[in-house]
Amino acid sequence: MKKLLICLLAASMMICGGCAEKDGGESASNAASAVQTEKSGFYGLVSNMKICGHDVSLPCTFSDLGSSFSYAEPLEDKGAGWMFTTLYCDGKDIGNVYTELRSDGDYDKAKIVSLVLNQHSEASVNGLSIGDAEKTIAEKLGKDLVKTDMNIDYGNDEEGFIRILLNSTDNTVMKITVMLPEKDR
Repeated sequence: MKKLLICLLAASMMICGGCAEKDGGESASNAASAVQTEKSGFYGLVSNMKICGHDVSLPCTFSDLGSSFSYAEPLEDKGAGWMFTTLYCDGKDIGNVYTELRSDGDYDKAKIVSLVLNQHSEASVNGLSIGDAEKTIAEKLGKDLVKTDMNIDYGNDEEGFIRILLNSTDNTVMKITVMLPEKDR
């Protein structure tokens, strides 16, 4: 488990890029949504998730994502029990993904346990999007957060977590990492 977290952190640090400017405005419906997710925990936060305009529900498999999504040749870490690869949408690199390790090698059916989504993913989690200002994070995901350097974390390894990586030049959301609760990996 520690290897997976270290790999996620390393992948987060390696992927750099700018962020598109987006309106940091907040509507009453987003505020109500944030209050609801505080009550619902991890799955409440990720129940309203979009990637490249597609609704995504976790847990899922590659085949559940649909035909717009593909992945590179997987790298297996048999010691850790995970597979790691680049995730694409319509041929565009949108981040990295970790799945369960499968003995049959059929990764279309592998359960996705973590997503690390970059600015090309057009990712949105509970209304928080890549490019949003830091001040909107707590409004959209709730105030139960831990901030360290340029990372803002919600949840924990056992209950599932969301990590927001901020762009160091303008403090906007640069990357979103989502990891399933330990029991569901």
